[in-house]
Amino acid sequence: MRIETSEERDGIRYRTLELKRVRYPPKPLRRTRIPMEPPDPDEALARLDDERATMAERVLREGIRGRRRWSTLRSKSGAHFSPILVETEILDDLCRRAGLIVEDTWHLDRWVVDVFSVEPSMRTWLGLVDPDVLRAELEEELRRPQIVSTLADGPPGGIDWRSFAFVLRAGERVLDLREHGFKPSARELAGLVDHTKAWTLRRKELLAELIGRPFEEIVNALDRQLGIRGPLTHPEGGIWASAITEIDLAVADEARGVILVENAETFRTLAVLAEQSWIVIHVPGGPPPAECELIERLAALAPDLAFHVAFDLDPAGIRIASLVRERTGIKIEVAGMSPELLAEAPRALDVSDWDRDQLARLNGNAGPLEDLRAAIAGSGRKVEQETFQQRLLQLFSDQPVSTHPTQ
Repeated sequence: MRIETSEERDGIRYRTLELKRVRYPPKPLRRTRIPMEPPDPDEALARLDDERATMAERVLREGIRGRRRWSTLRSKSGAHFSPILVETEILDDLCRRAGLIVEDTWHLDRWVVDVFSVEPSMRTWLGLVDPDVLRAELEEELRRPQIVSTLADGPPGGIDWRSFAFVLRAGERVLDLREHGFKPSARELAGLVDHTKAWTLRRKELLAELIGRPFEEIVNALDRQLGIRGPLTHPEGGIWASAITEIDLAVADEARGVILVENAETFRTLAVLAEQSWIVIHVPGGPPPAECELIERLAALAPDLAFHVAFDLDPAGIRIASLVRERTGIKIEVAGMSPELLAEAPRALDVSDWDRDQLARLNGNAGPLEDLRAAIAGSGRKVEQETFQQRLLQLFSDQPVSTHPTQ
């Protein structure tokens, strides 16, 4: 059995994956070093001499491009970069103060750096925000008329482009989640877009103006409990969004697989599958970062588990499934989002102009859900999950265990 534990030490959260053994102490497998505070890279680099500061900035510029292999950086280190010096003297400080996330593997009785990345909020400090490029990205991403019209007007006085983009994206997420009857906390909403402590007074005011409601009514003041059922053990009465990186988790050996469900009503219907050793998780629109973190941890704890996506059979459902796959790195099974389910559904809706636009954008980018995308585009119909939830219940009740997920 694999067990994941977390501890906080010297401004860094260490999340460790161990293999539990009967006759011997647990064997460590992987460890992730996660920053506990918002980035303050100027403070981190001020502690270093010029040579070390140059090496530190190179690590940050590599990591902001996404998850990077440390071995690749070592192989291209050059004469002015010392990987050993960076590993021993610089990485921990960059993790504490500059948004660096480090993944280590246990090799030859010691931790070895494997993969690293940098929080997106560091892009501005690294000078990577171009207003024209950012506007183009937002034009592609945003779809709500009130959000799009605000983008056309540009940032109001006292708001820079980075903060403006943050608020627009937050507004889009708020309206998406509202369709699922879901209200995030302020911390969680920020985490959907940028860093979880990114709210300032001016950003709150702008979001309230954009949505037309006070900020306190847009978000939840209290924490949120995640929807999960099945053979998963943890020391708390429930799994809360704010504690997902810290709580100790273990997956039972009898777990058959994981079913990711979009709508709350369908989640309640499929929750009975927990009695058949399925893990069922409610993943509302977004997807929220807490659910992504939970999925990623389950995949690390039980690498052989199959992850089945079961979202609405429409472009938004395909988008959520694609984002889950992208943000967690899991492979997905698509039996719960097949063209056959689309064809069998007793009730369907006509696709809208926005749907057609999204289907065109997803063409060639839907991955394992390309067949469903083509079926929706060809038939001109889409289906909400509540329409076929009993069919899903039957599908997973009868489905044999799968140990070879589809990429």
